[in-house]
Amino acid sequence: MKDNAICMFLMKKYRINILKFKVSHTSFCILYSTISYIVYNFINFDKISKWFYIKSEFDYIGLSAFYLIGLCLSIAVFILFAHRWTIKPLAILLTILSGISTYFIAKYDVAIDTSMIVNALNTDTTEVRGLLSIQMVPYLIFLIILPIIVIYFVGITFSGKVKYLLGSITLFASAMVLALGLLYAQFNPIHRAGNMSKKYIIHQLIPVNHMRSIISIIQSRIKTYLPKDDIKEIEVSAHTTTRDNLVVVLAVGESARQKNFSLYGYAKQNTNPILSKDKNLHMLNGVAKYGSTLYALPEILTKEEVPLATITAKAGINTACYSHFSLYDNCGTVGETRVSNCGHGGRCYDEDVIPLLNDNLKSYTSGYKFIVLHLGGGSHGPNYQKRYPPEFQRFHPMCLDADVVNKCTIDELYNSYDNTILYTDYVLGNIINELDNSGVPYVFIYISDHGESLMENDRVFHGMPPGIPLPPEQRHVPLIVKSSIPLSILKRQEYRQPDVYDSILDLLSVESNITDKEGSFLKK
Repeated sequence: MKDNAICMFLMKKYRINILKFKVSHTSFCILYSTISYIVYNFINFDKISKWFYIKSEFDYIGLSAFYLIGLCLSIAVFILFAHRWTIKPLAILLTILSGISTYFIAKYDVAIDTSMIVNALNTDTTEVRGLLSIQMVPYLIFLIILPIIVIYFVGITFSGKVKYLLGSITLFASAMVLALGLLYAQFNPIHRAGNMSKKYIIHQLIPVNHMRSIISIIQSRIKTYLPKDDIKEIEVSAHTTTRDNLVVVLAVGESARQKNFSLYGYAKQNTNPILSKDKNLHMLNGVAKYGSTLYALPEILTKEEVPLATITAKAGINTACYSHFSLYDNCGTVGETRVSNCGHGGRCYDEDVIPLLNDNLKSYTSGYKFIVLHLGGGSHGPNYQKRYPPEFQRFHPMCLDADVVNKCTIDELYNSYDNTILYTDYVLGNIINELDNSGVPYVFIYISDHGESLMENDRVFHGMPPGIPLPPEQRHVPLIVKSSIPLSILKRQEYRQPDVYDSILDLLSVESNITDKEGSFLKK
């Protein structure tokens, strides 16, 4: 009794409330984000960490950097939306989502992405009951209910407007700078793990996965309510200066690196048995700027935000775009025709653009024509064996696992990749054969969007952070030209992708407000 009286006296004197402790807004953002991040991700640590093994050696630095980047992003996003009236509801919402996600990742090894969140929002009661299990109870109690109780009883203090704003901005900026610094410093292991896991390391990183998904959903919902501007025709003036008979065919490859083409001196095995027999090919030193298809395609097909196909069509030239995989709207007003009714049991490959090309050539009589072919299967990893029909699995042994770093030897990795080049050789050979047999006057150009790393300096696949130049194996891409008409090719040490855009306009005698004849290297 005496002890209780002393405790009551101290609590009254010093105004201590065991159920109500106070922290500042900034401190709460850091503490909540850090503690919840550690707890929820610790439970499924093995599901992410397994992607950071390199030949049985664990990459502690790469994994640590990845987790620290995730924590920094969590803090930055949380403080961005956590204000006087939103901070507790937001913390409670994230706690509920994190607890549920932790359970389903632990039990089903699922990826929590935008589609998963949308599906969850549309799940009916029958489906919910089917997912419930007694095993969920500990997760519900310790990862959802108890944290919500703690959040409820925490008192959060807010400074004056200026100090509050400066504190929030400082924390947000610090977190983002640290995240970017770590990403640049440890890009290779993180990029490698992301590719091999097919981005599962992001979809299973709590709460980054929900934050990313929820922001995406909110953006798409807001767009549906925003007034849609009338689609305006691109303001570009274009016309042909001379009349001629010529078909220009541009084939754009995917992840094909110059280094593994026998045409360019690759000696390990003959990856170009068909093209090497054609003595009228011109092999040029093409260079790429970006390691991502999303940014690389516009380097070839778009200039000053005007697609090449839009200009040729505007000039009155019959223009078409045929694609296996998306061209990401880089054919502008012309649009693109995707391959369908494919011949390998319904599975489509790059060769399925050839029937579309053939049909188009049959309609040619005279004048100019421009055709884009997107060979989007190409040599994209990690599952190289899925990019070509089984009959092109000629180089053995092959790498058949997405974890190319730990499950495959360098020889197996090269064989699998070389098979993609062998298949590209077959596709390009057939395209050229169709052009030759059609009898049309033509210029054929093939260039890849970017190359591919095959464990050079521990890099794999493609892509580099902004501001960092592509490594040689990703930068140097094949640029192959064949012409049935007399053609001069200007000699250069390197041929940039945007120069292809200018060269095609030059070949088609197109004058426009964005024509740059200085970039053209193909002259009739």
